[in-house]
Amino acid sequence: MIPECLKEEYDYRKNIIIDENNPILIWKAWRDRYSDEKHWKAGYGGKAYLSSPNGEDALTWNVFRSLQMAGNAGLDIISEVFRISKEVKTILFWGCDVECHGEEQQLLNILIRTIDGKYKGTMTEPDLVFITDREVVFVECKLNQRGNTSPWKTPDKKDKDKIDGADKRFAIYKEMFPELMCINDWRNVYQLIRQYVYARALGEQLEKTPLVIPLVNENYEDKLFCHYSKIKYITANNKPIFQKFITWQDIGKVISDSKSNWSNKEKVLDKIEKALK
Repeated sequence: MIPECLKEEYDYRKNIIIDENNPILIWKAWRDRYSDEKHWKAGYGGKAYLSSPNGEDALTWNVFRSLQMAGNAGLDIISEVFRISKEVKTILFWGCDVECHGEEQQLLNILIRTIDGKYKGTMTEPDLVFITDREVVFVECKLNQRGNTSPWKTPDKKDKDKIDGADKRFAIYKEMFPELMCINDWRNVYQLIRQYVYARALGEQLEKTPLVIPLVNENYEDKLFCHYSKIKYITANNKPIFQKFITWQDIGKVISDSKSNWSNKEKVLDKIEKALK
């Protein structure tokens, strides 16, 4: 039996303000958890990242699932903030369509399994994907930043004589999209390169324009742009794929200024404010 006090302490739902029993959150909770020995010694081993009040996964869900469930008022806010076409038709959270269970989630899943899945190791997982009439928009969400290290980097190789999964996958990516060959120090922006690859691949499948947009905390924009500038100006068919930063502060401002009063509006603003602190 699990003691009642332990149930309450380890239940991430107290940090979730919308659709807290959605099965996708159960999956996130058992996969993304505090699991190092030091975490167990400190007393929070086994807790889900979703429990963290300043964690980007919980904030991503709380904000964008709330906007999705607010209907047109919420979807219009997404279009305005990200400067994309009106009427966001589909939102994928970590690759999953929790609203309509549409074909796009299967297409993306197949692409990931047949590209990244050629090698062992961690496969990519897009934080958010917006699909409109004209665009496929991959959003890479980051919240807080420690030091000057890139938050999009792949871990350094422990054995320089061995080619790890990142090297093997980057070789595939360059074969698919030769414009990636010009990137120096690609390991520092590896997560964003993966978003580029899958935005282009899914865009081709759906015949839509691919875009990649980093969502960041504006307090760290200058530090982050030092890394982002290495790939920001890459084009495909003479069109830019990587777009300007959007910040959580941008989202909070547009929500606050919106004249629509949907049910979770104040709770969302409160979550953004607390997470940024």
